[in-house]
Amino acid sequence: MSGNITAARVAEFLGRGLLDVLVDLFKSDPALYALLGELLASPEMGVRLGASALVEELAVVDPARRPLVASALAPLLGDADPVRRGDAAWLLGFVGGEAELAALEAIAAQDPNADVREAAAEAAGKIRAADPSS
Repeated sequence: MSGNITAARVAEFLGRGLLDVLVDLFKSDPALYALLGELLASPEMGVRLGASALVEELAVVDPARRPLVASALAPLLGDADPVRRGDAAWLLGFVGGEAELAALEAIAAQDPNADVREAAAEAAGKIRAADPSS
């Protein structure tokens, strides 16, 4: 990874409002994408919100690397915390593809939490709308 960039360092940058700097860092070093799941799982709300903004921005400015984002977020779909599951599901709507679509549809049908089911259903709808062949 770029120098000593860790999830804690990215969280620090998010806290300082340096989203543009982080976008450039992530675009220059694809290994940083692996940190997104850890950031989204942070106990700090500000870090989770910043990570969500980062994911949404990267989905637009670096679309070729959406699969890297999806790979980092997909494990959170099985998290015990419904907030993490719901956040991951929602964000997968921005970056997910066919593989994530199947998982989101299953969660939309079976997750014990209504908010998670709703987030997954909306995310699956976004993926289907982006790729009508899905």
